[in-house]
Amino acid sequence: MYHKASISPLSATQISKILNGHSVRVSPGSQHDIELSKEQFKKFSKAHKNGKAMTLTLDPFQIQNHQHLRGSGVSRRKKYNHWVDTLGARPVIDAGMTRAASTISGFGLKKRKARRRKRSPSDERGGALYPAGTSY
Repeated sequence: MYHKASISPLSATQISKILNGHSVRVSPGSQHDIELSKEQFKKFSKAHKNGKAMTLTLDPFQIQNHQHLRGSGVSRRKKYNHWVDTLGARPVIDAGMTRAASTISGFGLKKRKARRRKRSPSDERGGALYPAGTSY
């Protein structure tokens, strides 16, 4: 029998680790709802009462039932977008990206023709390029 518990936000790395069977430190919160076994819930409650976190490892059945956690973490992109919008820097960044894209739009796109090495008569005979006794 499993008991419902709410934990604080987990990063994408923590979510990946916990769903791959590794241990992760969790603390009480309201971001994610998970189901804990009787023993896990007892340890979680005791840690919550003391204001501490606990190390949690999910069993295979729990891992199967908690796949909904994937994609629900706090990602770096969300943090970055929040930071950019808070500072009001979005127009400046967009203008810089547009200008940079237009500046480099033509670089490196032209293909060069492969240059062929001119063959000397000595190449056809299979001899040396510069026979002994000649000076160039």
